[in-house]
Amino acid sequence: MPKDQKYIFHLLLLTILLPFASKAQSTSAIRETLVPFLMLKTTDDSLTIRQVMEQGVTFYPLDSFPGRTQPKENYWIKADFESLIPLIGEDSLWFFYTGNFDLATCFLQSEEGISPKEYGRLTPLSIKGEDHESTGVFFKESDLIDGRFLFLKLKRYRYHQKINEFKCSLISAQDFNLKANYYSWDDFLFLAPRYLFIGAFVLIFIFTLILYLSSWRPDYLFYALYILCLLMYLGFSGFRIYDYLYRNYGLFGTGLHYQLQYFINLTYILFAKYYLQTKINYPKLDLAINVLAVFLMVSTVLDGIFVYNFYFEGQHSVINIHRLVMSFFAVGGVVYLFIYAKNLLVYFIIVGSLSFTAGSLGMLFTNNNNYMILGCTLELLLFGLGLSYKFKKDNEEKIMIKKEAFDNKLSALRAQMNPHFIFNSLSSIQHLISMNNKASALNYLTKFSRLMRNLLESSIETTVVLSEEIKTLDTYLELESLRFDGTFKYDIQVDDALDVDAVEVPALIVQPFVENAIIHGLLNKQGADKILNIRFRQVNNQLVCEVEDNGVGRHAASSEHSILKSSRKSRGIEVTEKRLQALSQRNMKNIEIIDKKDDQGNALGTRVIIKIPLD
Repeated sequence: MPKDQKYIFHLLLLTILLPFASKAQSTSAIRETLVPFLMLKTTDDSLTIRQVMEQGVTFYPLDSFPGRTQPKENYWIKADFESLIPLIGEDSLWFFYTGNFDLATCFLQSEEGISPKEYGRLTPLSIKGEDHESTGVFFKESDLIDGRFLFLKLKRYRYHQKINEFKCSLISAQDFNLKANYYSWDDFLFLAPRYLFIGAFVLIFIFTLILYLSSWRPDYLFYALYILCLLMYLGFSGFRIYDYLYRNYGLFGTGLHYQLQYFINLTYILFAKYYLQTKINYPKLDLAINVLAVFLMVSTVLDGIFVYNFYFEGQHSVINIHRLVMSFFAVGGVVYLFIYAKNLLVYFIIVGSLSFTAGSLGMLFTNNNNYMILGCTLELLLFGLGLSYKFKKDNEEKIMIKKEAFDNKLSALRAQMNPHFIFNSLSSIQHLISMNNKASALNYLTKFSRLMRNLLESSIETTVVLSEEIKTLDTYLELESLRFDGTFKYDIQVDDALDVDAVEVPALIVQPFVENAIIHGLLNKQGADKILNIRFRQVNNQLVCEVEDNGVGRHAASSEHSILKSSRKSRGIEVTEKRLQALSQRNMKNIEIIDKKDDQGNALGTRVIIKIPLD
């Protein structure tokens, strides 16, 4: 498989296909032979291969160099193949493996003399050529200097490696191609956790991004960006994207590797800021996050400038300061939140951050990236659970606010109706007094005071049980009957299947229709046969109340000859309609008015059907 296609294939590889990629060729038989070498460490960048060979520069064994690599130092290696000549053969092609270095030059024998072959990660592609490898060079026996040596000039910028861990080895070209293009079982064990991590959190990233686009909540945005940065930082190694970038765009790959660390921390603190609403709940922590965000953005810019200009000493200083600052912030932030925690949301951040820290320490002490992946996985899952918990609490709070607003609206509407009812009752008392009917006035006033006491006792709640509503309605009818000298009869019926002590209804919801039936229907009727029937029953999840009279009907009540004609729509009924609309969750008809007529079309009264939602 061509190498460019191989890297594209890595991008498309799914976890389920991974075992099949490793079965095509077995890599267990690959032989890798160590090559003995001596080394020279120097800070002199001007030292040339000719000076090294002609001036008799002394090389030393590897164990003479304790410590780690430094960006200012050059490492010259003198590899001796004398003992391996019988293995190499005259025409065989071999790969000389040295590992990943940022700048690397191998000096080979050629017809023109000694020729350099550059292959380091940061070496421009135009210099090292399209057919290069990033970890070493291909050679034949004829390429050996003096028939036995290869000289290397190495430089490492990215990280500080232990010098005594340097290794040079010899692999046949066939074995190298086999290793480079096929997966071994060890590769599978190494990559499987990464592919599982990548596959799972790509789905979580997409899901979180969809949630953000549907809600526009910044905590979802920064959670999604945090997942994306972690996927790029850890997933690029799984799909060997870093290998491709270092191979072809070394400087960009190096810069991206460190830039992602800044963006991971930046998206993390911004997620915590909006998730915990630190501006409101933790102002001191919010100030620290704002300062830290500026610090991370400045560090990102400085890091990019230093990498672009090959000033890796400065770049290392920036990254080390960044790590130190983030460590202090993580410890201080966890302690601060633990002391001043205002809700359970804090503990998702604390435990998630500790999981990430544990994974980082595990990787640091064991050099096993699986600990880092496990820590990130636990952290992201905990943060996801925290967002779900916050979403649940926010919804509960919104529902509570809506309920309070709904109750306040009903209370306001009921408050509009009560003055209307009280005004009518006081008018009735005034009418009895003006008629010098003191006994009736006192009786009416006694019942009215009892009714007012019931209303005041139930004024705290927006609803009352049906039994109380019926009792209040019965007292009201007694008052109206007294007011009009018993000129009408009334009857309240309740279905046996209806539990009047369990069903709750809005207070005084039926009274305006009863009042309307008495004043506009019954009192306009001639004769003594004036009957008002009120019936309650339950149909599914609705309480159905029928207010039926045998009065003159709506048409006659609205005529010019009506003795109690109203100049406008009843205020009580108008308010009640609004109350029923507020109670109904669907746009349904809550009030139905039926004009009763005989076969000749004569009015027989009016039936009002009121449907009150019980859910």
